Amino acid sequence: MTEVTLSFAERIGRAFAGVAGDLADRMPAILAALVVLLITWIAGRLTFAATRRVLARRSTVGHVDVLVARFARMCVTALGIVVALSLIGVDLTAMAASLGLVGLTLGFALRDVLSNSMSGVMLLVQRPFSIGDTILVAGYEGVVEDVRVRDTVLRTADGRTAYVPNTTVFNDVVLNSSTSHIRRFEMTVPTADGVDLAAACAAVMRAIAATAGVLEDPAPDASVAAVGSRRARIVAHGWVDTHGNGLETTRTAALLAVRTALLEIEPD
Repeated sequence: MTEVTLSFAERIGRAFAGVAGDLADRMPAILAALVVLLITWIAGRLTFAATRRVLARRSTVGHVDVLVARFARMCVTALGIVVALSLIGVDLTAMAASLGLVGLTLGFALRDVLSNSMSGVMLLVQRPFSIGDTILVAGYEGVVEDVRVRDTVLRTADGRTAYVPNTTVFNDVVLNSSTSHIRRFEMTVPTADGVDLAAACAAVMRAIAATAGVLEDPAPDASVAAVGSRRARIVAHGWVDTHGNGLETTRTAALLAVRTALLEIEPD
């Protein structure tokens, strides 16, 4: 029993000695690979900063600068890892073949993630909207806070956060409310019984035009949308320069003015 135990211990000792000897032989290559990885990390950070600085001078969009800078850093990092692996004796050809098979498998398994990632890249390149724009897409309206690898982050008007998949954003109709600061509001108001509709429309237009923040050009308009036996509905529009006035605030003020104007009209 003792001889078997000693024989087993000797085998373990020899195995460790072999590993230690092999590690000692490879230590210079391992240290060189670690140095290469450290240099790669530093070079990646410098490449990222330099790329953003160069692109900023060309007045490109900020989030596109980040995308290009990240890609440049990724290329530098990949090159450094390849050099480090070659220094420690890894067979890059065999590893590339293995990674190809793994990549094919992951491609099928993660096709939705890859699709969202490519859609995110296309959104950043084509720029149907920018960070800070207010958009409506797939039934969600909010301010664009970020375009990430998988989704676009929107901050809705009530303070909630919506994460819309990039594929949905890329394939759906995007309504960008920030491309023009001249915006139109709409209101629908009922008339009193028996009121003269022409006079009511004129009163509505005058009330909207007199509201602070409503533009003279384009001028407000009002028309009869529906007529009942005694009452009717009037649809009116006004235009606001949102750089100096809030759209909903101006619409609310115009609606109150219209209500007051309609109350002053005597029925026939």
